[in-house]
Amino acid sequence: MRYEYQPTSLKTWLRDNRNQVLSHVIEDPNTKYESDIETLIKKFESVKTAKVEEFVQWSEKLSRRQKLLVPNLYSDELNDEAKKGLIKIMQNNAATDKRTFRVLVDTVYQTCNLDEIWNVMKYSYVSHRDRIEKRFNNEQSIEWRDFLLSKDPVHHLAEKAYYSENDFLSVLESFYLTENFPLYKLVLMDVFNFADQDFFIKEKELYKKYFKEATNEEQQKMADGLIRNCQLNQVKDLGKLVFEKLKTYRRKPMLWKYVGEEEKKRFANWILKLEIKDFFGQVNKDHERFQYWEKFIVNLEDVVVTDGKSTLIMYFSDVVVIEVLGTGAVYIYKTSTFNKHFQPKVDKMLAEKERLDGSWIPPKEVKRSELMDKWEIVSGGWLRHVGDWQSKFDDWLSDELGWEVDRDALLQKEAERDEG
Repeated sequence: MRYEYQPTSLKTWLRDNRNQVLSHVIEDPNTKYESDIETLIKKFESVKTAKVEEFVQWSEKLSRRQKLLVPNLYSDELNDEAKKGLIKIMQNNAATDKRTFRVLVDTVYQTCNLDEIWNVMKYSYVSHRDRIEKRFNNEQSIEWRDFLLSKDPVHHLAEKAYYSENDFLSVLESFYLTENFPLYKLVLMDVFNFADQDFFIKEKELYKKYFKEATNEEQQKMADGLIRNCQLNQVKDLGKLVFEKLKTYRRKPMLWKYVGEEEKKRFANWILKLEIKDFFGQVNKDHERFQYWEKFIVNLEDVVVTDGKSTLIMYFSDVVVIEVLGTGAVYIYKTSTFNKHFQPKVDKMLAEKERLDGSWIPPKEVKRSELMDKWEIVSGGWLRHVGDWQSKFDDWLSDELGWEVDRDALLQKEAERDEG
């Protein structure tokens, strides 16, 4: 037997109350629904420039629900009177309504205001502590009290999450902090400042995500933490990401002003060593020229590869060295001479490469022939790869430029910098 449901009682009620139903039909079905917060924002516009006392009077006309939503109106863009007025309303509401605490927590996390609103949030917790802590176990109550008493809330959460045996995000969620709040990013940035290498390896996808989304200043601070706390060969893909965005301190000095001096040099040495190895690795990773120049990497400031990856420009503090992959002599110029005669061409090429990055159009590269001028080189700075050329190079660099050329001494200097 087949049964079919029929809302008989409802149909009967609609038939008998047709006129009553029609009288409650919305006149304009296209009217947009307006939420409580949208209504509150419209009301707030009328008192935005009022005095504190007028704010308080205005708030007395609000419903209990609207008073609860007042923290959402707070913004750094407001004038001082408006801020003071909103804080006063929050304080009054915090003293009487337990629910205000939870709203204030979200407001602190959203605005990152760790002064006025943070203090109101603490006041709300103290005012309703017994009722709020009913939802916590003993351990959670202690954690929340420690958090609210901390001098630096961001660093407190960063250390709690980092040193906990539990999942990083789950610890923060126990304080109602989730990824969608701006304060979460501040906590994560703080962790990247002191975390050890294992954390960077474990959370490398998290690092990549936030590094790509970060402002330039944030990227610099993240880079500083990575370089200071890690052996870069162990986090190579993160180091290459830093290089992709920030280049080196010599090439983009303004992109490195928030990074420590030693960290700048250590990162440059590391990435330049990779660049040189890649350059000579086109033929042989054990290439004799790589083996020779590798020892000087500790003093190297920048490297540019050009002319179809056949020419290597190495920048030192006193000279610029032009090396070639294949047949050809080395040209050595004083830095000032190179900057005057050749660097504008290199800068133009680098700018074009950056502009055309990801494009199918190849940038115009500086040819080796454009960097060859015997009239401008350092006296005797035209060195050929013939015979026992390594010893001849060492003698010339030591005698004419005063360079340290002993491999062990240079590698020791590099090791000390890496350890630093």
